[in-house]
Amino acid sequence: MSDIDWNALAEKAANQTDAEFKNQLAGLTSLKTSEIDTFISESNISNANALAVLKEINNATLSNNQKANSIANIQNGVGFLVKLVSKVV
Repeated sequence: MSDIDWNALAEKAANQTDAEFKNQLAGLTSLKTSEIDTFISESNISNANALAVLKEINNATLSNNQKANSIANIQNGVGFLVKLVSKVV
């Protein structure tokens, strides 16, 4: 995942329709589009903020505490992260 340009992806997400965004996110993960739709709806997060959360998770230079603080500052970021993790575990 380190080869992904998160800034470009976030900018593109701001301009994409929800369907395009969900398809792209599904392509980056092992999740189905319907699963992405469900947890984005449940967490009430924007496309750009969802990508901001993923960018923070992927940031290897930050400690876990720094990542948690950064995600807490993203609107609906924690709810999105909880929903995302619930799909993994």
